[in-house]
Amino acid sequence: MPNQEAGTDWRNDFKNLTPSEFFRKNKQMLGFTGKIRSLTIVFHELITNSFDAAEEAGILPEIDIELKRVDKEHYILRLKDNGPGIPEDYVMRVYCSMFAGSKFRNIQSRGQQGLGCSGCVLLSQMTTGKPAHVISCYKENGEIKGVKMKFQMDVKNNRGILMEREDYPAESTGVCIELQFKEVSYSLAEQGAFEYIRRTMIGNPHAKITFRDPSGHKYIFKRAADIVPVLPKEVLPHPKGVSADDIMTMAQNTDSRRYKSMLTSSLSRMSNKRVDEISELTGIDMNKRPKDLTFPEAEAIVQCFKKMKFMAPPTDGLIPIGSEQIEKGMKQILKPEFVTTITRKPVTYQGGVSFIIEAGLAYGGKSGRVVKEQRKSEIMRFANRVPLTFDAGSCAITEALKSIDWKRYGLKDLENTPLTLFVNIISTQVPYLSTGKQSVSPEPEIVHEIRQSTMKLARKLQKHLRAKKAAKEKEKRSKVFEDYMPVIIEEAAKLGETGVPEYQEVLAKVTKRALAELLGEKVEEEVEEEELDAIIMEEVDERGNAVEEGNSSLDNFIEDDVDDGFED
Repeated sequence: MPNQEAGTDWRNDFKNLTPSEFFRKNKQMLGFTGKIRSLTIVFHELITNSFDAAEEAGILPEIDIELKRVDKEHYILRLKDNGPGIPEDYVMRVYCSMFAGSKFRNIQSRGQQGLGCSGCVLLSQMTTGKPAHVISCYKENGEIKGVKMKFQMDVKNNRGILMEREDYPAESTGVCIELQFKEVSYSLAEQGAFEYIRRTMIGNPHAKITFRDPSGHKYIFKRAADIVPVLPKEVLPHPKGVSADDIMTMAQNTDSRRYKSMLTSSLSRMSNKRVDEISELTGIDMNKRPKDLTFPEAEAIVQCFKKMKFMAPPTDGLIPIGSEQIEKGMKQILKPEFVTTITRKPVTYQGGVSFIIEAGLAYGGKSGRVVKEQRKSEIMRFANRVPLTFDAGSCAITEALKSIDWKRYGLKDLENTPLTLFVNIISTQVPYLSTGKQSVSPEPEIVHEIRQSTMKLARKLQKHLRAKKAAKEKEKRSKVFEDYMPVIIEEAAKLGETGVPEYQEVLAKVTKRALAELLGEKVEEEVEEEELDAIIMEEVDERGNAVEEGNSSLDNFIEDDVDDGFED
């Protein structure tokens, strides 16, 4: 038998993986799992990055996208935006370094992992071996500068390798990136890149996107609103939402000199009085240095948080789209027959993480999705304005909407109804189920809020459908009445051996009155009487001018007073 040692050869087998190496081996964790999905995720990452950059600079986003087909499953993607641009020293760090960026804060943001753009460059390099081309135009010391760069990702060292660089004549700020991809596919299906752009425009009506697809067709998604969203503020963690490890991390990174000042400066809703209460309950000296904090002490502090009552976390760091803006976006894209929207008040999940649910409902027009020339219902899921196009089955939004009894609201078959349901969750910490950020964890509080908001919109749709049905019944009855009455009048004239009278004007009045009575509506004469009563009851002053509502003595008019006045 060969003489060999069992087990691991530590000198040769033990290795360190950089983030880039890890995701090269596990690209599915970035969402790159299928041909259609991979291309859609690329669109998602590049578009959201452009949106965030433009909004932070106070610019209304405008993006031009061109997708060219080189060969089957081989494309060139070129995306240009009007944002503030990226300074030259940071270009390769943005596009070639995993877990690097400016979004690692407790703040409402479309992305918080520092993986998006670098993940797209990694996928491009893995499938084609081609370098990335970037033109960045940015302001430096009041002057607009431009640089054109060609580079590749050094996966082993998680950084970029510059291949070419030259100055670029810049007239305005912005970034243009060109990448090549293989083993991807463009599709007009529900989960394709085009549908992603369509849904993006509903959740971001302040943006403009021009898209030229591989067939050369040009789509212009116009801006429906001219207001740049207010920038969210960074929010301190709430005591109810932190763990012992979070407290330890704060202690190791704080500039505070005592436990007391560390807790009050690092947590929201934490006052000196609260810290004194914690000291009494735990027996921990709050004047010790944070560097000396032990894990058992951190556990004791967190357990104390759970027993105490705190005000709800502040919500000024959450900036919703707004009902009016959502409605504009839905009208612009869907052209619906009926639309209604709602923005709920902020609430919390897991005791200390604030979130807001926004919902919209559109019926008729271009609402829903087209399947074999028939319009069916569709669910548009969003998180911080970003469409979630995959993993719908495991998402809290899907679970909440499908748990509603839609028959109660006049929809016998939800699946075959031309209906679009829009739901957006706003939070500094959206509880995604995976790094792909395509589905939301079904936290009970989140599911409850989605159900409540959507059922409120469904009641409004129910009223609309009833009114529409009543109008159809009215039209049908009117048609029957108008078809048969002339025949009856003419036959009656023959039986009476007399001429047919002029009946059109009378028929029109009778038809109107009969239909009104059938539908339980007020007839014309009753309406006139009500208007007359209103004139009689109108109060005038000594000069003959009408007295304004609220100042009139008629506001205190009581029927009993009239009866008492006539008893004598």
